[in-house]
Amino acid sequence: LAPREITATGFAVVPEDRHATGCVLELSVAENIFLNRLDTFTSYGFLRRGALTAAASELMTRFDVRAQTPDVPFFALSGGNQQKAVLARELTLPNLKVLLAAQPTRGLDVGAVAAVYGHIRQACERGVAVLLISSELDELIAVADRIVVLYRGRIMGSCAADPAERERIGAMMAGQLQ
Repeated sequence: LAPREITATGFAVVPEDRHATGCVLELSVAENIFLNRLDTFTSYGFLRRGALTAAASELMTRFDVRAQTPDVPFFALSGGNQQKAVLARELTLPNLKVLLAAQPTRGLDVGAVAAVYGHIRQACERGVAVLLISSELDELIAVADRIVVLYRGRIMGSCAADPAERERIGAMMAGQLQ
């Protein structure tokens, strides 16, 4: 399926590599935040920049994306702000049903990590199904309800995301069936 078709089904993706597949670095922050629905800001084939900038400003405030203006190039943002902008785009899909987030906090500072977790939890509270892919056990225990461990393409087992299950989960991550 094409990205537009995936988005239309209510499926949002926060990719592991935001630079390769999650954004267009040369476009503005505003254009990246609405990349999957820029057509809502066009009239007779022209981009209505004022409306785009106003809508992006609102989401930048809501998701704490820090940039001088929504018009700065995406590459000028820190990694954490880039990730929050990608989350803003994906989590505000009008018909959001499922969020796939792969390594959403890799390389982020503590403050950005907390913000990402908070937005993912809010999506869950709104009834969005979340599939979180992470190699960080602490992250999974902190955010997930249930953990399924894959090892070399094989399901090793599953359990509640409970700190008491840490040893069992670690064994599964090392390839031991549970």
